[in-house]
Amino acid sequence: MIAIKKLLNLINISIGLLIISAALNFFLLPHDIASAGVGAIGHLIEIHFAFRSIIIVWLINILMLVLTYVLLDKQFFSKIFIGSLLFPVFLYVVPTIPLFFSHIISLIIGSILFSLGVFYLYKFDSSNGGVTVPPIILDRYFQIPAHKGLLLTNLVIIFLNFYILSPIEGLFATISILIISFSMKLFSAIDSKITFRRNAKIDI
Repeated sequence: MIAIKKLLNLINISIGLLIISAALNFFLLPHDIASAGVGAIGHLIEIHFAFRSIIIVWLINILMLVLTYVLLDKQFFSKIFIGSLLFPVFLYVVPTIPLFFSHIISLIIGSILFSLGVFYLYKFDSSNGGVTVPPIILDRYFQIPAHKGLLLTNLVIIFLNFYILSPIEGLFATISILIISFSMKLFSAIDSKITFRRNAKIDI
């Protein structure tokens, strides 16, 4: 029974990672829209320093796992462990092929799809690692609220876009981050409403 539960959990995590990787490799990264987390950072570093982005993602996620194990609780470490290690694999396996030539269409679809993947992982108490860790560390050790820590992380990504790519790409990244944030709130609201209705039916 425990083995089946672990297998189902692994399948659900894989689905979330696949959605995120598809958002990045089919929509965002082919158009240099580097807005979405550790995958975006890996893409920017690859452009600027010619390092393989997959290796960068691996290194960042391993570093975040070490920091989580040392600075945060073991329960959180266990939640992000599988996703952090598997995410670079999915990012490598899913081919980087633009499905649309339009920047705008790719930005909108990719951002919504990315937020759906992240939300799906949250639903199963998991994460793809990377930029989800620093805000929690800042909150715990420097009393900087997690949402402000996430904002700081996003500002770093936006700055890297302006510096490595161009102001236009920086603007695209900013819009993408806003869409991701709005979509996450929308998915959470829809999920809360569905859960409320389901519980109401059970009470009846």
